[in-house]
Amino acid sequence: MNPLRDIDAGERAELLRIIALFAGPCFIMLTLLWYFLQEKGIIPGWLCGVLVICNIPLTAIGVVVLHHTTTAASQGLVNTITAAGNIAPPRTYPRQDVFIVRGQFREAAEYFQDHLTVEPDDDEARLRLAELLERNLGDPAGAERLYLEVRRRAVDPGLQMRASNGLIDLYRATGRRDRLMVELARFADRYRGTPGADAAARLLAELKADG
Repeated sequence: MNPLRDIDAGERAELLRIIALFAGPCFIMLTLLWYFLQEKGIIPGWLCGVLVICNIPLTAIGVVVLHHTTTAASQGLVNTITAAGNIAPPRTYPRQDVFIVRGQFREAAEYFQDHLTVEPDDDEARLRLAELLERNLGDPAGAERLYLEVRRRAVDPGLQMRASNGLIDLYRATGRRDRLMVELARFADRYRGTPGADAAARLLAELKADG
């Protein structure tokens, strides 16, 4: 397989850019170097001619090496940003999403429940089901149970925070002032110093002021 053909359009464009910017100056500088060495009597005239002819493969080698170096450097940067593919993509639930788009919320919830029977450790699915029960199926008790489960069992701090946010939104929507104040106090203490914690503290202070 030809390595110069086995590249994508982006790499091909980079290769052409290197040829345009590097090949010409490289050939000229090598030629001037050989003539300079000849003028100083360091190399004979016949060797200067041979070296000028050799400028063509030398320049080609330089282009290939430079292209390989820049490609490796850019790939290294991408790998550093993405942890070389070790960052897991977010979970997707295509069947459930199709039902949700169609407005078939009960069917989507049933698929989530079946999924959790097979994968009980999938707290992302548990959060999605809780949101579905709260917003679309009028089951705040079921949503509350799932939010509490995620917060209790999840290892991922992000999932724990989302579960706490879900509880706060749920208690605000259902008018459960007592539970809302407890959750706001907990959130403000646990995530102290974050904008979310500051917002929770302000809302808690307003609720207390209202009596």
